[in-house]
Amino acid sequence: MSLKSTQRQRVSVQVGVAAAAAVAALVGFSGPATALPSDQVVQFNPTLARVPGNGCAAIINAETVPQPQAGQLGVRVKIVQTGENCEGYRVSVRWKNLDTGVANGQSHKVDSNGVIEHAPDGVITGMGMAPGPGRVEATIVATTDSYPNHRDLEQLSGMAWITLNK
Repeated sequence: MSLKSTQRQRVSVQVGVAAAAAVAALVGFSGPATALPSDQVVQFNPTLARVPGNGCAAIINAETVPQPQAGQLGVRVKIVQTGENCEGYRVSVRWKNLDTGVANGQSHKVDSNGVIEHAPDGVITGMGMAPGPGRVEATIVATTDSYPNHRDLEQLSGMAWITLNK
């Protein structure tokens, strides 16, 4: 592959990420909502990430999924990926309860096709996903799949603000 071809691919990915960022900015921030089974779903701003591979990038859309128990958070993740010979990476939900200061999260591996592993219907729940009642700030982050540390990839992370009831 020539240097000019590599530069064109790099510019192409940067332009694509910039265009997606502009669309995300037009969408705006989701307002606070609650997450009990009868409450509305909260949309995250899209996460736009460069992922490992040849000109690979991903748009990671996410929304909350009401959980049967109060104070628990579920997040459905949908990934649109482009590029050639993309490699695996991880997608994380990181949260902080703004009322209690408690922070945690959970990450899952994403395969080379952009499919999240071990998350039925793309929903992340379970351990690390119980912020408790209160105002919660949550972020979707793409990271490397390297052990033991998962470094953040180059990205614009999506966020949402949720109120979990008692």
